Amino acid sequence: MADATGLGDEELLIAVANTAHQAQDELTDAGTVAAWWPGPRDGAARSSTPQSVATLRALRTLIRGLALRNNGIEPDLSGTSGLEALPLRLDLRGAPTLRADTPGDLARDIGAATVAALLRATARPGWSRIKACRGEDCRWVFVDGSRNTSRRWCAMANCGNRAKAATFRDRHRTPA
Repeated sequence: MADATGLGDEELLIAVANTAHQAQDELTDAGTVAAWWPGPRDGAARSSTPQSVATLRALRTLIRGLALRNNGIEPDLSGTSGLEALPLRLDLRGAPTLRADTPGDLARDIGAATVAALLRATARPGWSRIKACRGEDCRWVFVDGSRNTSRRWCAMANCGNRAKAATFRDRHRTPA
């Protein structure tokens, strides 16, 4: 289901979750949030407060943690404490959804749309297919399109090969 962001629920969740990878973080401040945002632009310059950017980063941590849980890893969700600061209001115009209590802050608006998308996505049967890569230095969020939902890594050519090679080396290591 697409909303005002122009993205479907799963696409929005994956887009927010994958804003940080290794040393690159696309949600460091108001400027990087505005540069990253793939959604429609209404022409007005919209800024974000440092608090709303921090809340959006906490939401990213939550989405990644839930995606890790879908991949059999119990996540550390200690970085999600900033989510209480996201004031949301039920919007009953059209299909019921959540909106930022005071719209106009880009990070807060993205956060509200993302929370609504998260609630809708977790209620659907396909939610368990949203996973985070098991690679400890990766954690890229992806949709598991395999027939039996057994995909564990974002890409077998990279993270999967590294994991399997490490397992092979451990198995064949000579005891000292």
